[in-house]
Amino acid sequence: MRLYRPKSIRRLLLVGFILVVAPLLAALIHAALSVEHLVAQGRQALFTTVNATRSSQLLVDEITSMERSARQFQVLGDATLLDVYVENHQEFLDTVEQLGNLRLSALQRQRLESISLVESGVHSVITGSPHDAPEVVQALGNFAELSRDAGQMLVDNRKQVKQEVERLVGNGAELQRSLVLQAMALVPGALILIIVFTVLITRPLRQMDRAIRHLGDGDFSRSPDITGPRDLEQLGERLDWMRNRLLEVEQDKTRFLHHISHELKTPLTAVREGSELLAEKVVGTLNAQQSEIAEILRDNSLQLQKLIEDLLDFNVASSKASLLHRENIELDLLIEGVLEDHKVAILARQLRLDVSLRPVQVEGDRSKLQTLVDNLVSNAIKYSPEEGRLRVEQDVQGDRVIIEVADSGPGIPAEERRRVFDAFYQGSSTANGRVRGTGLGLSIAREYVHAHGGSIEVVNRTGQGACLRVVLPIHPEGEGDNA
Repeated sequence: MRLYRPKSIRRLLLVGFILVVAPLLAALIHAALSVEHLVAQGRQALFTTVNATRSSQLLVDEITSMERSARQFQVLGDATLLDVYVENHQEFLDTVEQLGNLRLSALQRQRLESISLVESGVHSVITGSPHDAPEVVQALGNFAELSRDAGQMLVDNRKQVKQEVERLVGNGAELQRSLVLQAMALVPGALILIIVFTVLITRPLRQMDRAIRHLGDGDFSRSPDITGPRDLEQLGERLDWMRNRLLEVEQDKTRFLHHISHELKTPLTAVREGSELLAEKVVGTLNAQQSEIAEILRDNSLQLQKLIEDLLDFNVASSKASLLHRENIELDLLIEGVLEDHKVAILARQLRLDVSLRPVQVEGDRSKLQTLVDNLVSNAIKYSPEEGRLRVEQDVQGDRVIIEVADSGPGIPAEERRRVFDAFYQGSSTANGRVRGTGLGLSIAREYVHAHGGSIEVVNRTGQGACLRVVLPIHPEGEGDNA
């Protein structure tokens, strides 16, 4: 279809419809004409054989009538009987003429000429000689030969009727076979054309769907490649224009995050250090209310610092320049270290911690894997209620490591599970904290999981809460720097 590129999908549909229907319509017309021709052949054969049989029967009857009137004339010599004979003779001639106009076989036509010739001689003798002449008596003996030949001609006509019937049956069977073979050839051909045009029509639609999904997933590196009708290719060009615009927006957003994060860290550091000095009473003794305010300032400054670090981590995670510095890591010990870092937060919420870790050594980037586990645990703690349950499991299946972190919080609604890993997306569930998160923790986790060649998803678990599962290869094959 590269030689002919329709300008619109409507024209492509029209071309496909014509190419599929035209052979079927031609076959239908050919079948109708063939059947009509067969019916005409049958009608003509029926007309010929019926008329030939009827005329042959008349010929036999007329020869008998001529013989009877001729013999009566020969015995009685009555001129009236001669007139009857002449009248029968004329009817005989009319019947011979009718038979001569029909489609007879060569044998029948030869037999008819012989009968006509013998009868002509008999007629000449009877009408040209006295009734009691010896040659008349001799001529009357020829009527037996005429009757025998006329009867044989009748038998031949009946055989011809049977042969015509057999020929028509054979032609009908041959036509049936021809139509069946034609259908067997056309139906697969039509199906192949339908499949071809279905592919030609659906391929650009699938390409568009794939391009839109890539844009929806935040993958702006692939240019939409839409091949097909011109209107769909133009739509692909629009999608590519939108991809470039989104890529520019993404780059602007990354630059903004980079600058704003660094700009916020400097004043925030001063606020955090000042609040710590006040809380530690370095500048003087504080009363109870002042101490409480100093604690609030320090706690919120620490949370704000964590949010800014998330922004920086996201900026690094989404950058292609971020490489894996691989080393052999005891993953179970790394997870234990992350849980130890969160011990204070776990005790503050009085969470019941269920930990099941299987010793395993993986190849990966220590800092990125630590950030990955830290974000999962932080997210679970943030959404866990007081005195709730926090479950952390790590198992090995073949050449993969499976990490599951589950909480007993409100859970993640089914309609939000696909989007929770998108950057800056914050679900409908409310976190148990005074400062709302940036929505980057799970997005960073996904980037680091993909960098290690793994996958992350929300899995269904009985009971309340959310469960996040990470699957990592023990020996990832992604690009990076070996430490």
